Amino acid sequence: MNSKLRHILVYITLFSTSIIYGQELERVDSSRYSKLLPDYVKLQYACGIGFLSAGLGYTFFDHKLDVSFFYGYVPTWFTVDDLHSVSLQFTAKLIRIETKKDIEILPLNIGAYFHHTFGNEFWVKLPDNYPSGYYWWSPGRNTGVFIGGEVKTKLFANKTPASGTAFYFRVGTRGLYLASKAGNSSIPLSDIVELGFGIAIYR
Repeated sequence: MNSKLRHILVYITLFSTSIIYGQELERVDSSRYSKLLPDYVKLQYACGIGFLSAGLGYTFFDHKLDVSFFYGYVPTWFTVDDLHSVSLQFTAKLIRIETKKDIEILPLNIGAYFHHTFGNEFWVKLPDNYPSGYYWWSPGRNTGVFIGGEVKTKLFANKTPASGTAFYFRVGTRGLYLASKAGNSSIPLSDIVELGFGIAIYR
């Protein structure tokens, strides 16, 4: 084999290898970036994190645990000033029932959330104008628990990039409410319970 032919074969080999490597690198990079995209987006009404809340999140352990981040908003229709808040939520999906009509029923979801409300009136550290220990809780930060259910469908899956749409509900309460109820049993249960409904779109 002469020198010119060897050079041509080397160039062809290097060129082919670079193309294959480039395609593989593009596939790996694409896969890497796709993992950063949220597994779902949500829109929720009420249940302690805002009049309306928009969220996104990720699923773990074969869709048995959801970790969500929400931004909540309460308009001035309900408060003196409009309120803005953020929440971190953890939801365990304990039971999953699959039907023959592309519908999944999750009748027992339980979870907890950590919530922060912005604004001067919603302080986290006790202001100086209050005596030390005057409040044992802060209005700007609270925690809560909830229980609920979810129905996942293939709605819009054929017309959008989404894999499906879910509708969920939850019943929850805040840690402060539970502590108040424990200290005063006369407080009606309806005063410490919060209801919420939402929709989730899965990718």
